[in-house]
Order: sequence, then structure tokens, then C-alpha cells
Amino acid sequence: MPFLVACSSAWPRDAHLVLVSQAGSSTVAVIDPRQGKTLQRITVGGLPHRMVLSPDGSKVYVVLVGSQAVAEVDVRSLAVTRTFLTAPVPERRADGSLIQAHFDQDAFTQTTCFACHNPGGAKPFIVGERPVGIALSSDASRLFISHIRQGRLSEISLKDGAVVRSQDLPPTGAASEAADVARVGSKLVVALRPRQPSTEASAVRWLDAQTWQTLAEAPTGADPAFVLPLEEGALVSNFESNTLSLHTPGAAPRLFTVTPGPLGMLRVGKGQVLSLNYYSNAVSLLNLETGESQSYRLELAGQTFVNPTHAALSPDGRLAYIVSSGTEGHLLVFDLKSSRVLRAIPIDGLSFDVVVVGRK
Repeated sequence: MPFLVACSSAWPRDAHLVLVSQAGSSTVAVIDPRQGKTLQRITVGGLPHRMVLSPDGSKVYVVLVGSQAVAEVDVRSLAVTRTFLTAPVPERRADGSLIQAHFDQDAFTQTTCFACHNPGGAKPFIVGERPVGIALSSDASRLFISHIRQGRLSEISLKDGAVVRSQDLPPTGAASEAADVARVGSKLVVALRPRQPSTEASAVRWLDAQTWQTLAEAPTGADPAFVLPLEEGALVSNFESNTLSLHTPGAAPRLFTVTPGPLGMLRVGKGQVLSLNYYSNAVSLLNLETGESQSYRLELAGQTFVNPTHAALSPDGRLAYIVSSGTEGHLLVFDLKSSRVLRAIPIDGLSFDVVVVGRK
């Protein structure tokens, strides 16, 4: 399918590529936005979702929700260099029965469940503790991973890929699933939600990044999906509440209303945040100081692009690359000045997150 394009101003001067996690195909797409095409697909593992770029821009870490692992992608070679388990390979099932195949196939030496549980291998394809959230430590030597299934927080050393700490977080009421984690300065912020579907109360918890001691906690809207670290605090998207909430320790959250289904968020300027609103096929541009927001439908040439999930900035800060994650996926090039879609590049359906990397 050819990409759709509108007239636009000059392209950003800095050469760059856009990486998109494609949950439906177990890959990360490498896209040249200037050419408007996918250059290659990197097979990473089951259900790749959230991604984080190392501070030096050399590595991208991809959470594999379906393979209980993280994949490390080298930006220069555009290849997976390592994988890390986020929890041990289990010896027994939940009912206590032995998983004999794990012993027979020496599964305990693997660093990702995708080594055995893949589309052509062992069933089921989706296994493990469902890692979802990811954050880097302040010195970029460790990863913090939140797991939905057990409400667990894990810490992985990037030196050797080992889990050095793992802890089940105590629930707050029905809120027991660790839906996301972010680092804000010397603190970790964890969004806790009830098992879905639910509209029961959720919570945002502040932890000391070194000791994991609870420092503060506040309620938030239903189904907190994403935590965006900001200088002002931690901004949380409340997926089923149509709100964003700004949290700071010891203070009542500030609430902002956007269109239905806020999921990913992106800082796009001083005091400005772009909210990706999954249910409404739109984005909202929020002014944190005034609390005002303006929403824009994701449309181009008569076509509506559905289910936006996450976005990343171009190097010059003028464009937002937005993932439209419908069954026919698109990477949208959104001009922040004119608030309109300039280009729609076909990608795999059910794609999720996006990062921008330098091109050598």
C-alpha cells in the first residue's frame, strides 16, 4: 500500500530512523520516515510493547510481554544483541504440577521464553509474568520492569542481564497489577490497577529508587496505563477515565480531561504534552499551566487513522511520529505547528510503541 502524504515544509535535517514495536508480528520495524517505508523488521520476541532508548542512543530496550523478557537492540547494527529474562523460568505450573518440558529442553539456561515459545515452537505462544513497564536507572546501568500478572517490580543489571532484585508490591484495595513504572529523579513511580476489566479505584505509588521504600501514594483514575516523567512530577494517563493526572509526592493530583481512551503521552514543549487517545482516534494537546486542551482527529485525505497508542519526537522537535495501531497499522507523521497529519506510512497492525534513533 502506498503511503499517504500531504504538502509539508522541509524535512528535519538530522538523519534519523523510527523504530516501532509490532506486537502482532513479534518484530520491531525500522522505518525511514523520509522515504516513507519500512527498511527491515527485527524479530525480537513475543508481544513487543514498550521501548526505551539508552541515554547515549546506542541501544533500545524492548519489553516482550509474551516472552517474559527484554530484548536489547543495537542501534548501529539494527540487530538483537542480548535478551534478559524478567523473571525465572518456572519449574511448576500454578496447580503445582511439574513442567517436564522445561527440564527436558533445558529451558532454565535460556534468556527469553521466545527461544522455545514462538510461532513455530512450543505452545502456548504467550507465556510468563507479563512484563509491561520499563525504566532506566539514573546511571543507565539497570532496568526497572513492572509485571502485570503478579504485581511485581524487578530490577535487571545491564552488566550481565541478571535479575538482581524482584518484589511483589502490596496492593492498594483492588489495585494489584503493576501497569507501568517510570523514574522521576531519584524516585520510581508505579501505577497500580485492579485486574481488568474494572472501573474500581487505582493508585499511583512513589518509591525510593534505591530502597523501594514507599514514599507517597495517591488515588488516580480507572486503568492507569502510562506514566510520563516530567520536571513537574509524574503525569499518568487514566485509560478508562478520559483523564490525565499530574502527581507529585504529598500533594493532591491535578486532573485534566481529554477525549476518550488516553494511553501514551509525549512531552512536546515547555508545559505542553500530547495525549494519544485510543478510543477517540484523536490526540489532545494539553497545556499543563492553564489546564486547557485542544483535540485533533487523526485524518488525512479522507481517511481516519484509528487507535493511537504512543508517539516520539523528531530530532528537531517539529514532528511527532504517532503509532496508529489498528488492524491496518500506520506510522503517522504529525506536524505539531499545524496540528495535522502530514504522512501515513503503512506498518504492521497491532503495533504499539515508537522511538527515534540517529542514523549513521
